[in-house]
Amino acid sequence: MSEINNNEQEEFEPEEKPEKLTEKSINRRDFIAMSGKVVAGAYLATAGLDSLSASAEETNSLNIITTTDEHQYILPYNYMDDAEDQGIGLSKAYSLIEEEKAEHENTILVSNGDVIQGSIIGDYEFRIDPLAEGETQTIVNIFNELGYEMAAVGNHEVQDYGLGFFDSAVAGADFPWLAANMRVAGSDETYVDSYKIVEKEIDGETVRIGFIGFIPPPTMRWGREHLDGEVEIDGIAETAERIVPEVRDQADIVIALAHTGIDDTRGGNEGVDLAQVDGFDAFIFGHDHNFLPGDYEHIEMVDSEIGLINGVPAVMAGSWGRAIGIVDLELMKENGQWRLAEAGVRLREIDEDTPSSERIEDMAADIHAEALDYIRTPITEADEPFTSFFARVKDAAITQIINEAQLNYGRNFVEANPEYEDYGVLAAAAPFRFGREGPRDFTQVSDEIRISDVNDIYMFPNEIRIVEFDGQMVLDWLEYTASNFNQIDPDSDERQYLINDNFPGYNWDIIEGIEYEIDITQPQGERIVNATYEGEPLNEDQNFLVVTNDHRASGGGEFPHLEGETIIYSTPTTHQEIIIEFLDEHDPVEASNNWRIVPFDYQGELIVRSHPEGAEYIEQRNLGFIEYLETDGDGWGIYRFIFED
Repeated sequence: MSEINNNEQEEFEPEEKPEKLTEKSINRRDFIAMSGKVVAGAYLATAGLDSLSASAEETNSLNIITTTDEHQYILPYNYMDDAEDQGIGLSKAYSLIEEEKAEHENTILVSNGDVIQGSIIGDYEFRIDPLAEGETQTIVNIFNELGYEMAAVGNHEVQDYGLGFFDSAVAGADFPWLAANMRVAGSDETYVDSYKIVEKEIDGETVRIGFIGFIPPPTMRWGREHLDGEVEIDGIAETAERIVPEVRDQADIVIALAHTGIDDTRGGNEGVDLAQVDGFDAFIFGHDHNFLPGDYEHIEMVDSEIGLINGVPAVMAGSWGRAIGIVDLELMKENGQWRLAEAGVRLREIDEDTPSSERIEDMAADIHAEALDYIRTPITEADEPFTSFFARVKDAAITQIINEAQLNYGRNFVEANPEYEDYGVLAAAAPFRFGREGPRDFTQVSDEIRISDVNDIYMFPNEIRIVEFDGQMVLDWLEYTASNFNQIDPDSDERQYLINDNFPGYNWDIIEGIEYEIDITQPQGERIVNATYEGEPLNEDQNFLVVTNDHRASGGGEFPHLEGETIIYSTPTTHQEIIIEFLDEHDPVEASNNWRIVPFDYQGELIVRSHPEGAEYIEQRNLGFIEYLETDGDGWGIYRFIFED
């Protein structure tokens, strides 16, 4: 990077690699599936072409290049850590895009959404130094300059900052935003374009490629207070059933630009349902921050090794500029009609040696410098550094600070609203950096706490909400969040992993203001025991106010009783704001240990995966409940969990 810091099924295995392949060009995700034939490597193979109809003419290549879930990570810089990160950044991804464009004559560049929110830059342009009327987000200006031809509307385009901020992106874009299933409320009119037909002249012939955009339907819950009465979002598959024939009438090739994941055990993912809709030639997915080929071996319909879903090529290019995805198409004209001869997908991941585009760095220089000045503002000092390394198995300062700030806010609310003086005040918070983006994606805060650390502790621009619950509803909340853990068999002598990787860490809510235990030998829904409030057993009829965020209160995570109806107070005040205010007035807090895993006798090892540098942190903090064992081949630290006396 230049200086930017101012202060599943293989039906055929070819016996020989195509001539252009080299060992250097192959990695575990460089696979292509074409016409039912599998070829390892980064180039289209000629195998199978001789089976084409005699009436077909010569084939022509078209390459669709995609990025997804950019989240305002324009440069290889992590603002939460205030450090360069050579594993992220659109500026690095664009170097790979340029290589693809140089190698292939006919390309189309697209984004699969979640563009304008994320990193500190999103919040900076929305709240800290808001865009003036008529101004456009920096990343949209960059997209214009780089020649993006369209973008799907991601959930974070509209759920966090509302439609006004998104409208400025639409107005400033030289390309359309696509969402076929997002309608103007009470109308059949879509809020943005449903699809785009791209006409490409290839060897003097015009080929028409239709792209249909989709947004996750749960966005209506996640951004309820911004979206209710403004838009309505329909199911992805049902919308596709209706609109694919319309696009097919106009296009030779039809591609889904779907901001949705594939694993339907996680919220908002309808990729499997979409893949069962006839008429698509390829799928471009996103939202999950995962990779395809590569990350979906557990989904029956997916051939994760080569990138197929329901037999159709499909790609997902991670997040934050970590990779680009390519859909390679071989087109032929037969009896005057273009059709698909062969298709395949590739992933190209950036690494530390991938150059960062100076063109993008120049365009982002001003906003980058402003963001650095902001995040380096000091707030206070802590006695010791703290992290989220083990926050999913033990109460931690990371969630304690969020909850103490929320409790402080809730008590002030009750003081101003005495009709709630008999209510208990609780707070719920989760660790937001828990390894989702890899083994080093964890919160780490030094003893000097700055604005960047607040964004590390609480990385989303959520707003404060207060919900009214009774004791039973609180217990239901806790039972749901206890899905964080796998059920452990005490009699097994095998290694057992404590954390349920299918349960996102940002749904691991710690509820402060009560005490409780979690019995992880029991099945989900039967784990919360010994819950008390102010030293007495938790009364199911006790009234509580729980301070949480707008995402959770409006249905994010699909928690029980949290669908918007229980909200009794809303404010545009964000969690970053109240955390900064709390730390201005109070010393940083340590974990209260108001919850714990119920100790039990067991035979094998209880294992936790976390940051590989946890051993040093264990020694520094003298932690007795966790022991470093090794670092595995994927870079994860492997730790033994130990019940303390």
